[in-house]
Amino acid sequence: MILYAPCEEGSINISTEINSCGSDQAKLAALANHYVEHLDHYFRAPKRHTPTPSLHPSRPSFDSNQDLLKWLLEEAPQGHATSKEKALIRDGYHCVMTGDYDYVSVRDRRDLRLQIPDGMTVGSTNACHIFPELTNLGISGNNAGGGKHEYAATVWTIMERFGGIRVREELDGVKVHSLENIITMTPYLHERFDALELWFEKTDIPNRYKVAVANEWVLRGTSVPEFVTFTSSNPIIPLPSPRYLALHAAWARIVHLSGAGEYINKIFINMERLPVLADDGSSADVLQYALASLPSDAIVH
Repeated sequence: MILYAPCEEGSINISTEINSCGSDQAKLAALANHYVEHLDHYFRAPKRHTPTPSLHPSRPSFDSNQDLLKWLLEEAPQGHATSKEKALIRDGYHCVMTGDYDYVSVRDRRDLRLQIPDGMTVGSTNACHIFPELTNLGISGNNAGGGKHEYAATVWTIMERFGGIRVREELDGVKVHSLENIITMTPYLHERFDALELWFEKTDIPNRYKVAVANEWVLRGTSVPEFVTFTSSNPIIPLPSPRYLALHAAWARIVHLSGAGEYINKIFINMERLPVLADDGSSADVLQYALASLPSDAIVH
């Protein structure tokens, strides 16, 4: 975490926390678990993949490019479906890595069908959130101050101290659907991104990234290039945030280079397959990890 922190502030903060543990191995292990149980759960938690909305009479109509841009540049989309539609417009209606065109958009737009280059494929796409919306849901009103709110606040604090991302200012509520936090991807690549098996490493060229994976076979049989460049259908429409991508990439590298990724994957598999916990206590790690994903007020002691 010291080596791969996405900003100098993050590296300093991690160093300070490690030094505070002194030679106490138990405290050091607890510190590591604190980050794993919050950041890893946050990034890997099940996501809601919303299909592309079909065109219908209630969809906004635009008489000019100026009206379209005004809609695109609103402060933030108000929901997942709207964020996906806006990201599709920005990304040219196709996956930013494979170039596959979104099937529903092609089906509903004759002008788009006429623009598709020969040889390009059509398939499903998802609106991939760099930072999931999980911690922004159900933490207001009667839920304020509860276990889920406490969990979210801890995640936000970690992201700020380690990655320099001020979540409360940048991603709170509907801001999580901003175009800076959305990338259009095929479902398979979306799943790999969410599982921290795929990430984007910055290059010296703005908005150009090296596509990195935890295992080379992850992209076998796909048309994903070594490098991708994010572009916008209009220069004033915001692209995915380099800062957000840097934090996602940092945590993905840390998880896999430390060996924690393989260990956590085994726990996830056991969580899905084990009908009951083992009597001999050998599945204690599975129980601990499962409980860590629950808000404290949801656990009955």
